[in-house]
Amino acid sequence: MNLRQIEVFRSVMATGTTVAAAQALGMSQSAVSIALKHIEAQAGFTLFVRSANRLMPTQEAKLLFEEVAPLSVMQQIVNQRVKDIRLGHIGRVRVVATSELTEALMPSVVQQFLDLYPDVYLSLETKPLPLAIAAVEDGLADIGFAMEPSESYGIELTPFAELRMVCLCARSDPLAALPVVTPRDLEFSRLVCPMTGTGVADLLAAAFLAVGAPYNPRIEVRFLNAAARIVQEGWGVALLDEVTAHSGRYEDLTVVPFEPVVPRVLSTIAPRGRPMSVTTQRFRDLFVSLTQARLAGLREAAP
Repeated sequence: MNLRQIEVFRSVMATGTTVAAAQALGMSQSAVSIALKHIEAQAGFTLFVRSANRLMPTQEAKLLFEEVAPLSVMQQIVNQRVKDIRLGHIGRVRVVATSELTEALMPSVVQQFLDLYPDVYLSLETKPLPLAIAAVEDGLADIGFAMEPSESYGIELTPFAELRMVCLCARSDPLAALPVVTPRDLEFSRLVCPMTGTGVADLLAAAFLAVGAPYNPRIEVRFLNAAARIVQEGWGVALLDEVTAHSGRYEDLTVVPFEPVVPRVLSTIAPRGRPMSVTTQRFRDLFVSLTQARLAGLREAAP
């Protein structure tokens, strides 16, 4: 299979139809169909069967796709390199981060970094945690930032800050008058909490269980900035990290410390075995220093 055939095969696997694959590749439907026939003729086995106007991959196609996927990643990397050279982006940093960090921390870091290094080209991707890790591991991002990323063979994690969980509630809520909020204080509150199965949700559940308080979130969210916005709309109270809680303009809300302390470790994600450019190191160092300063400021300002 040549590269064009690999592109066609991968696109049909992703879309399920020759029409959609043709649109994605900028080809005619007939050209895609002919390419598929050539691939099957060369391979000597059937790749797809038609079912309800869709092309369903055979088991052989699925096995082949496992081998093709890494080649597609490499092709994306090469295409990105060509684009960078064409546009004259001598210095470049490709950053990936999870949603909360993109919204709460990244804007000020990007602004200060580009003020310091105006000729650098910067791209910022926001992805769920597993995809953020994969982007660094596969070479699609130079550096990543996330809360509690899991270990993986192709990455190196460096913790640099510890975020604490807080309670975000309306100013009119009796909880707002407390010096700290505990699980027992939340027994009759409508809770907006992290999604079950995540590490922080497990830690929160354990904190409630330790004091015999029920942990029954009414709403679970994947991204904690969504929890803050739900409370801003007048529904319930949220348990979330301190940076996300302070990142929005929530004039009618109050942030109250939560105890026992439920830490969330913030780490950089770097590719293992690949040297980091000086430009990427500069961005990493600035992100770390500004985040640490931001946390210190929040805690000094807390009552």
